[in-house]
Amino acid sequence: MLFSRQRLTFLCIFLSITACGQVEYSCDPHGDVIPICGVQMPEDLAPLPDNGGILISEYGDGGKIPGALTWFQPAEGYAFTRLVDSSNMTEGAGQKNWGEADCPLPDQLSPHGIHLSQRGDSLQLLVVNHSSREHILFYEVQSSTGNKTAPTLFWRGCVALPEHAVINDVVALLDGGFAVTHMYNRENQTLAQIKSLLGLNNGHVWRWSPGSGIRVMANTSARMPNGIEVSPDGKSIWVNNYIEQELRQYDLVTEQLLATISVPNIDNSAWLGDGRLLLASHTSPLTMASCFGLTKGSCGSPYELVAADTEAGTIEVLFRAEQGGPFGPATVAIEYQGKLYAGSFSGDRLAEIPLQHR
Repeated sequence: MLFSRQRLTFLCIFLSITACGQVEYSCDPHGDVIPICGVQMPEDLAPLPDNGGILISEYGDGGKIPGALTWFQPAEGYAFTRLVDSSNMTEGAGQKNWGEADCPLPDQLSPHGIHLSQRGDSLQLLVVNHSSREHILFYEVQSSTGNKTAPTLFWRGCVALPEHAVINDVVALLDGGFAVTHMYNRENQTLAQIKSLLGLNNGHVWRWSPGSGIRVMANTSARMPNGIEVSPDGKSIWVNNYIEQELRQYDLVTEQLLATISVPNIDNSAWLGDGRLLLASHTSPLTMASCFGLTKGSCGSPYELVAADTEAGTIEVLFRAEQGGPFGPATVAIEYQGKLYAGSFSGDRLAEIPLQHR
């Protein structure tokens, strides 16, 4: 997530544009939205193959508090099962090391963006982690028989980012590496975000490959880049530039900009079954001051779930939530078992939303 509580509170007061919002504690359905309560700040989601459930990044407010990696299976009574937290985050380590041999271990698990992908015969989960230093964590996922019980996560190493990095979301690349969004250089958070808005502390995309180390990917400079996805063929990435209000595609061989699609205030993204890219878009960022650091209830900030046809360059709003209600704002939405499941960087709930086929 992008903005700090202090800066947004200041903007809400100073600009007098809109109210900062009320916290809603009810977990009752509201229109088409069914809130599913009992989880900490579910900032990012990844559906397991073969209807194996949903992996959840329980966000720790940018490293301020510990978080967890959690499993959820709607068919099994809307229960959440914590798989990994700070107490067991390196369990299952064996001879496989997909990261760097000299990676210093993080001092806590406080996840942000996650990405699930196939790695040879294994299923790999990448995790953005905030501790005293930023890391990408590698886990191998072993699904349960029949997918009715929780999978097991095995530690497969890590990569430490440069000390000045503040990162957000990650995707796996075909060479066993990854690309991760760098929002801005580490300094006082409020100051960094204001400077980024002014173009004085730009972000970019980091790229890491086994044996080659980490480097800045060419041509990706932007103000606070947020979510990231990799194309189904693995040849390009799509980066969500929140401040520029633009979705940008980059070729992974030439690192040239290939395409742009205008979408307001994009957070995370995930592929739909029909081949479109599903984006969580914030329609009123200035209502989000009460959302930051919220661990109970929902701040109810408005959002849209937008499907982008990346071939045609067109977008369609699949779902729109106005101010208020028992869930919001969405930072991510995924398609699972014919429905949409949305998560948020704030509060204690997911949302189940009908997927309207048009």
